[in-house]
Amino acid sequence: MQKLSMTKTKRMKKNYTLLICLLFSYPLFAQYETVVFNYDRSYFNEGQPLPAESDFMLTGETGKEVGMVEVAIYGSPDTNKKPLYRNAWKNRPSSADGGFILPVNYPLRGNDEYTFLINYYEPASALQQQQLLRQLNSALDSYIDQSFVVSKSSVELRKHPKNMRSDMNTIVNSGLGLYRSQINYEFGGFSDIILDKLEQINNLRLRKARRNIIAGEGEDKRTIRLKYAQEQVEALKVLVNQEVAQYANAQLLALTDSKKITDYATKKTRNVLAINAGYGGVYYSGDADNFTSDTSPYIGISIPFGKAKFSSAFWSRASISTGVFLTNLKFGEDNVATGPLVKRPFYLALGYRALPFVRINAGAAVLQSDQGANSISDFNVDRVYIRPFIGLSLELNLWLDLNR
Repeated sequence: MQKLSMTKTKRMKKNYTLLICLLFSYPLFAQYETVVFNYDRSYFNEGQPLPAESDFMLTGETGKEVGMVEVAIYGSPDTNKKPLYRNAWKNRPSSADGGFILPVNYPLRGNDEYTFLINYYEPASALQQQQLLRQLNSALDSYIDQSFVVSKSSVELRKHPKNMRSDMNTIVNSGLGLYRSQINYEFGGFSDIILDKLEQINNLRLRKARRNIIAGEGEDKRTIRLKYAQEQVEALKVLVNQEVAQYANAQLLALTDSKKITDYATKKTRNVLAINAGYGGVYYSGDADNFTSDTSPYIGISIPFGKAKFSSAFWSRASISTGVFLTNLKFGEDNVATGPLVKRPFYLALGYRALPFVRINAGAAVLQSDQGANSISDFNVDRVYIRPFIGLSLELNLWLDLNR
C-alpha cells in the first residue's frame, strides 16, 4: 500500500512539472500565429488576410514523396528578383505525415500585398543527377572552347581569368536552378585552383611545346604547338568537371511542383498619430554667461522614422516633430515674438523618445517680431527669423482607424 502511494505521488509530481513547463513555454508558442495554406485553392486561412507586423507559422499539405518545401516572399509579382525572405522545410523521419510546418520570421507590413512562391521538391533519381552532370559539363566545355584564341606563339583568353570564372559560376548556378541540396550543401563557385589554371593558360608560351609534349611522327612545329595548347585546355576541363561533380553527385532534390500566389493582402493595421505636449525653451541671443531666451508650453505631433518591427531601436524612437507654442515669447520689454500665419511661434525639430512616454526635441523655432506693426498678427516676411529650440514633452499615441 505504501509503495502504491509513493508511485502515485511521483506521478503527480511529474504531472505538475509537465504543467509548469507548458505554462512557461506557452509564450514561446503564442508568439507565432498559425497560417494554413490551401494547395487546391491557392490561398491562406480560407482566404483571410495574412498576419501583419508579426511572425507566423506556415503549414500546408505535402505528398508522400516531397522531400522539401521552399517558401519565398516577394514585394511584387516579379519573382525573378531576389526574394525579401526565404525559408525551407525538409522532410525528416520525425516529420508529420502529409504536411509541412515552418516559421516565417519576417513581419509583413500591414495594408500591403505580397507574392508567395511555394516550391515542392522530391529526391532526384540517379538518372536525373547523371543528366544534370552531363548538361553542366557540356555547357562548361563549350564555354571554355570558345574562350581561347591560339596564335603561333601563345594562347590568350578572350576575357580576364576572374571574369571567366565568374561566367562559369553563373553557368552552374543557372543549371542548378531547379535543384536543391538535401544536406544544405551549396555550390560556392569554382576554387582558386581553376583560377590559377586559367591564368597559367593565359600566360602559356607555345615555344616550350617541344619540351612538354612528345612529338608524333611527321608532326611539324605548328601541329605540336596546337596539340600542347589543346592538352592544357583539356586539363582545365577535367578540373572544372571534377569540381562540378562534387556538388552534382550530392543528395539533390528536384523541383516537381510550384505554386505562385500573387498580390496576397495582409491585415489592415491601425495608424498612429503621436501627440506631444511639453515645455520648451528658445534661445535669442548672447553667450554662455549672458544670454537671452524664453520658455513656453507647446503642443505638436511626431512622425517616427521607422516602425519597431521594421527598423532598429534608434530609428523607431527617432522622429521629426513639429508643433506650435501656446504663448508668445518675450525676449525683453519691447521684444515680443509671435509667429507667422498661426499667430504663435512654431517649431520644427528632430525628436528622440528617451523613455516610453518622454520625447526630447531639438530644432528650430520660427518667429516673427511684432515691432513696427499695428497688430501682432500682421504677416511680414522681413520680420520672420529663426532661433534654436529645445524641449521636453510627454507623448501620447492616438490610434486612428484610417484606411480600414
